[in-house]
Amino acid sequence: MQILEKNDLKKCVDILNANELLAFPTETVFGLGIKATSEENYLKLVKAKKRPSDKPFTLMCSKVEDFDKICEINELTQKIIQKFMPGPITLILKTKKDVPHFLDLGSGYVGVRIPDDKFILKMISEAGSPLLVPSANISSFPPAKNEKEVIAYFGDEISGVVKGECSNGVASSIFKIENSNIIELRKGPISLAEVLEVCKK
Repeated sequence: MQILEKNDLKKCVDILNANELLAFPTETVFGLGIKATSEENYLKLVKAKKRPSDKPFTLMCSKVEDFDKICEINELTQKIIQKFMPGPITLILKTKKDVPHFLDLGSGYVGVRIPDDKFILKMISEAGSPLLVPSANISSFPPAKNEKEVIAYFGDEISGVVKGECSNGVASSIFKIENSNIIELRKGPISLAEVLEVCKK
């Protein structure tokens, strides 16, 4: 495992472009990412996290335009995106027809997020693809909040970890959008009340 700094951007992008796993700090907790380009990459994440292979991973993007290729964006969703992204929020949105099975596992929904971190946004942009990014931890264990915890979890199972601290250490809020309904799936830095207030406008 390579121990990297944020100024090692090229090395980080090289790891991702080699379809290998990279852990990095976000404004919430450490994420474990790989390019969202194949089922093989999806299965690498499943194996590293020791997680059942029946739950989709969040898609981390660098820009809203990436959502348009994968998800249905209605007016309600657009309001939430404009107010809270980039930021510590994940939206579970209905997928468009014919998305690759490894993205939604046939559920018809996928989580999307734009992190509020310039380094990550640039890294994703230069890698040329959104990333599959769950929290950096073994399934059922607490998310890693620094590189030492990442190393303890994964060792040489992953190719690199970017050093750094997470600014708030709390996982993102998760909301599922079903037509005009907003369902809170995980409490986090952004409350349901805040989201509902924006949607009234």
